[in-house]
Amino acid sequence: MRALPSPIALLLCLPLPSQEPTQPEAATPLRSAAAFAERAPKSQVEATIERLLPSVVKVMGASGFSTIVPYAAGVVVSDRGHILTLDQVLVQKGSTRVVLYDGTVLDAQLLPEDPKLGVRLLRVDPQACKGKLAPVWPDEQEVHARAGRFVVSIGNCFRLAEFSEKSSATFGVVVGRASTSLRFRLTDVAYDGELLLTDAANNPGHYGGGLFDLQGRWLGLNARLLESKETNTMLSAAIPACDLLPYLNEHVHGVARVEAEVERKPVHTGIVLFRQAGRQSPPAYVDRVERNSPASSLGLRPDDLIVRVGEFSVRTCKEFDTALEKCSPGQKVTLMWKRGTSVMQAEIELGEKKD
Repeated sequence: MRALPSPIALLLCLPLPSQEPTQPEAATPLRSAAAFAERAPKSQVEATIERLLPSVVKVMGASGFSTIVPYAAGVVVSDRGHILTLDQVLVQKGSTRVVLYDGTVLDAQLLPEDPKLGVRLLRVDPQACKGKLAPVWPDEQEVHARAGRFVVSIGNCFRLAEFSEKSSATFGVVVGRASTSLRFRLTDVAYDGELLLTDAANNPGHYGGGLFDLQGRWLGLNARLLESKETNTMLSAAIPACDLLPYLNEHVHGVARVEAEVERKPVHTGIVLFRQAGRQSPPAYVDRVERNSPASSLGLRPDDLIVRVGEFSVRTCKEFDTALEKCSPGQKVTLMWKRGTSVMQAEIELGEKKD
């Protein structure tokens, strides 16, 4: 199943003129004057897309998996050739190339990834560009990414663009935020923040592209389609741009990242799960509940299936443990479980686990 554009989605894929200047000139910024060659932009949406197209590139690579498409998009973040893209798509050493707005194809150097965000910086030689790069920088104000704000998502939808053809753009609104208890289709990300959800279709090829508001502010980096098996739905999402800043500052500007370590003590619920021998990740079925424990008053029974802890979906014993690792003693969370065809929930105050 693919996420299809909403009725207001806008898809732009217009050809570039092939004429080149007869006299070599000094490097000039890559411009998008031909984005609407037939006429001047008539709306704010068109004007924003025209201005941002040179800042989004096509990323091409090789993939050994039939389920992973060998193409994506990237966002230019410095005039020294730094390009940010999603690390979960295709980037491989020696096999990754970047196609700039003007059709220039450049080999990309892979810089260290950020495994928690699932992003990676690429770097190309700016001297090999025909013109100057057009970088953008993340917007630091979260208020600009509030629900209801109109946005445009720019990428290389379904690889419709190969060289100098225009990238595609979809139009929509920010519809909300969601934690990553939702899962990526192929792989999870150890990302503790909230993703921006939008109805601007994020089809294959848009991964790694940019999500912008109508003022041209960079609000997020397009993520893979999110899949919720609980509701059988797929959602378009983006990693908030402000969460990308520590990684970008470290590898683009050389500013050391300072991360405050949060010391969390282990929590105790009194719930003992049935961990079937030989299975690495069995479903989170209750085996028993310890007496006088935080969960003893909830009414849990053997064979109840835990499906959620707080905001985190739970499908396996491992996911139950992972959800509890993000909690603290004394914290109150809502526990949800399934008994037969009934779904039940209750609040539990977590205790501190004793050695």
